[in-house]
Amino acid sequence: MLAKRWIKQEASPSLTGALCQGLGVSSTTARILVNRGIITPEAADVFMKASLDDLVEPFTLKDMDRVVARVIRALRADEKVLIYGDYDADGICATSLLLEFFKSLGKEASYYIPKRLEEGYGITLDALSRIKDSGVKLIITVDCGISSVDEVDAANSMGIDVIITDHHEPPGVLPNAHAILNPCLKDSGYPFTGLAGVGVALKLAQGVKAGLEGRDKAGPGIHPDLVQYLDIVALGTIADVVPLMGENRILVRHGLKLLRSGDRVGIRKLKEVSRLGSSNFTASTVGFQVAPRLNASGRLGRADVGVKLLTTEDPYEAEMIADELDAMNRDRQKIETGILEDARAQLAAEFDPDAYTIVLASDTWHQGVIGIVASKIVERYFRPTILISMNDAVGKGSARSIPAFHLYNGLEQCSRHLDAFGGHKFAAGLSIRRDNLEAFKTEFEEVARKTLTPDDFKPSLRVDAELALSDLTWEFYDELSALTPFGTGNPEPTLQANRLDVLYPKVVGANHVRMRLAQDGAVMGCIGFNMGDIYQSLAMGRVVVDAAFSLEMNEWQGEKKLQLNLKDIHF
Repeated sequence: MLAKRWIKQEASPSLTGALCQGLGVSSTTARILVNRGIITPEAADVFMKASLDDLVEPFTLKDMDRVVARVIRALRADEKVLIYGDYDADGICATSLLLEFFKSLGKEASYYIPKRLEEGYGITLDALSRIKDSGVKLIITVDCGISSVDEVDAANSMGIDVIITDHHEPPGVLPNAHAILNPCLKDSGYPFTGLAGVGVALKLAQGVKAGLEGRDKAGPGIHPDLVQYLDIVALGTIADVVPLMGENRILVRHGLKLLRSGDRVGIRKLKEVSRLGSSNFTASTVGFQVAPRLNASGRLGRADVGVKLLTTEDPYEAEMIADELDAMNRDRQKIETGILEDARAQLAAEFDPDAYTIVLASDTWHQGVIGIVASKIVERYFRPTILISMNDAVGKGSARSIPAFHLYNGLEQCSRHLDAFGGHKFAAGLSIRRDNLEAFKTEFEEVARKTLTPDDFKPSLRVDAELALSDLTWEFYDELSALTPFGTGNPEPTLQANRLDVLYPKVVGANHVRMRLAQDGAVMGCIGFNMGDIYQSLAMGRVVVDAAFSLEMNEWQGEKKLQLNLKDIHF
């Protein structure tokens, strides 16, 4: 475990005092809000309520008028419409949402999701040929398409209009599509660039719904007929690890309510195989236990299974698919373990501690899993990391990064060595020829050296506040719960307590450490996940530590207790 620098967030006493008085919350909760840029009681009230009325008007998004007009024309002319999706959980959710939306309008749209291993990411010319033969007149992409310049030109020549809905970074040259919905376009006019692909798909549905009712604006909130899709929106948004701030936080907050109720039969069965009840169904459990099972279908080549799960109304079919996804996820975990061991062996033999980047390749790695392993390598070595699955002359790569390095921009500077690439700041995919691999490694390292400093390779932990164990009450826990859902952009608050006595440490589970921490008569249980390697240091007689942790509720056999979830420890 890499040692972390603790960076204590400094908050203005006057701002925290105003929030304490205006909201009636503790100084620690007020400090956490200020650390997230929420500095007035009015802004805090909006943040904590997370009302659907605060969603951004969808017609703010450039091209929405053109999108609505073209979709309504297709509906009235009974044209064949196809949803072209992506094979990850976000793409699966976005595809499912639009299929369900069109069905509610009396239109049976078809869909196409490329097979990750055989076809790769995005629109392909082979797929377009098959789509043309089926008589489709309108393609709506979800979570893809913003880089498909040649493919959209081909669709146009076939007499097929293309509407692109995407959220990835746009290239310098945009496709000549009928319309593009992407909040990341420089001239999008949209104030929030963090939407997931499924969030952009929801915006399309909002716009079309308003247009069908003769309105040129959707108005505040969300149409009652569209609320039913917020469970799918929340699932895709959490799975894609986009910032849980602004609109995303609102959508996820309300979507989690539907996810907990389990009204959608496919999600209910997915929760069952994930062994999750409603009480512990949070953004974190969705991200770590539910989303990976949905993602497994696309990673191992059958993303259509995920779409069927989210759109079926048959409990028996849903149960069968959920069981299949659970089995796929176990297979994915086995494959992931093998790749991780192989990658670590490569690094043990050749890792240069002075290097700024890590680029590894293998002819045996499964293309659908290397992104997960790249994330684990980043956790261990804290370097921008690319893993490449080579297939004869061409390899497919997945890249993950650290906060100080914008991955998409870095790859753009090395693009002359790549066949294709796309993504955003922290995650990206690429295609590269074997002959270009060494030159790419060299240039990628050079780009990183121009951008990063040695200090950027020291992982840090932002601490919201220092307090005493006696401050960790149920009342304080309830205040923190009002700040949920937590995730990227709105992280679970990290708290610090010093001079703690370690009591009864032990290793539990695979590699977790459990103990009790005591301070001035207050004693609390503590769990450190995947931190079993610190056990020997904890078990050396009387040990006093400083701890950084989050506060959580642990429920066991009907009894609820507060416990600390250890993030880091200083001896």
